[in-house]
Amino acid sequence: MTPEVVPLAPSGPDARQLRRMQGVYAAGTVLWTVSLLVSLLGHDADVRQVLLLLALVAAFGLLWLWSAWHLWTTSPQRGGPAV
Repeated sequence: MTPEVVPLAPSGPDARQLRRMQGVYAAGTVLWTVSLLVSLLGHDADVRQVLLLLALVAAFGLLWLWSAWHLWTTSPQRGGPAV
């Protein structure tokens, strides 16, 4: 038999820190999306700048979704693993 790897539910300071980071990821996603839209609508962006902004939007968006998913699946109200 293979041992199961069960992620621990974030609790206490860990959960608070992850919630704070989720806010940072959300703000970063919004900020970089607005920056991308302004540069595209202003017609003053070159290809390198657009690619960099797209990469930043994707990175912050994925981190935001990951942190939201992690908090949601490990919350005691959702029936996540008990600690």
